[in-house]
Amino acid sequence: MNREKPKAEVDKELDEALKETFPGSDPIAVDGRDDEPVRPVDRKPPVIDKALVDKLADQAKSKKD
Repeated sequence: MNREKPKAEVDKELDEALKETFPGSDPIAVDGRDDEPVRPVDRKPPVIDKALVDKLADQAKSKKD
């Protein structure tokens, strides 16, 4: 879940963010939390079906012509 990062780790991230953004007008993007991904734990990646990819490619090609 959300856990606070150790001060040394936050300081290191801040130093790196400052190096990456200097000189710049945008604020650095570092927060003190280590967030877990927001997604169902049991979610599986989509299955890539070559036949479907070929079919969609043919459809896109025919629309282009």
